[in-house]
Amino acid sequence: MKTKENIKTILAIIFSLFMGNELIMLLGLLFPKQIHAILPSNANIRSFIVELIGALISVGLIFLFRKTHVLKISGKGMKEGLICGVPLIILYSLILLLGLSEIPGKTLIPAVEIALIFIRFILIGVAEEGLFRGVIQELFMDIFGKNTRKGILLSIVFASTLFGLNHFQNLIAGVNLLIVLVQVASAIASGLLFGAIAFRSGRIIWPMVLIHALIDASGFVYGGMLWGVSDVDSINSLDPRSLIMIPIFVGIYIFLMRKSKTESVVNEGISAEALV
Repeated sequence: MKTKENIKTILAIIFSLFMGNELIMLLGLLFPKQIHAILPSNANIRSFIVELIGALISVGLIFLFRKTHVLKISGKGMKEGLICGVPLIILYSLILLLGLSEIPGKTLIPAVEIALIFIRFILIGVAEEGLFRGVIQELFMDIFGKNTRKGILLSIVFASTLFGLNHFQNLIAGVNLLIVLVQVASAIASGLLFGAIAFRSGRIIWPMVLIHALIDASGFVYGGMLWGVSDVDSINSLDPRSLIMIPIFVGIYIFLMRKSKTESVVNEGISAEALV
């Protein structure tokens, strides 16, 4: 009986990955002319619409698989998650400020597009955290167990691995292979940390939505998006030396998921079901 349930859960994970990541890309490949005819020609507005659809799909999957506890707003969970994410908040706030410091002397894109870009960062956070931490990590917990440290660790590892491998789709968008490999490796490591923060938040996604939005904002602003650099060119400007962050991410992950802390979190019932 357990095997049958696990197979259903694995199929649910595959379905979620397809709906949350591959569907829009596949439609773009199969019907490029029709998609371009429907979407605005402006790249920033088009990306905003795509990310909005992605966010709605992720929220829809959360409701479909009855993981709505990840959407609960808990002061305790928000506080714990943001505290756990302080190293990321400090680091990427500095990178964002460095990017903004380049603005003087630049010709910026229209203010409406800038506003849409920053809203888009929130949508990316909802889409990706909703999918990978809100749905996929939770589904893995249905397989490995949500009330044991081993089950939680395995769930985070599997979800973060899928999160990293998902970045290979950037090859289709025109991102350089070396940069994609850097993204994949970095995303697996950061996914571990994201998963740990989500768990420590009481398995709600909102702290990581905000942190994820900050990370994307810092990267794209630093890459020049506000003065017209495209998504792909911004990503291609990623420095392979950023791989130095991998041991830092993993180190913070190990610290957050240390045995004494994770077992106390489980025993205290600081889980999504308890955060009502």
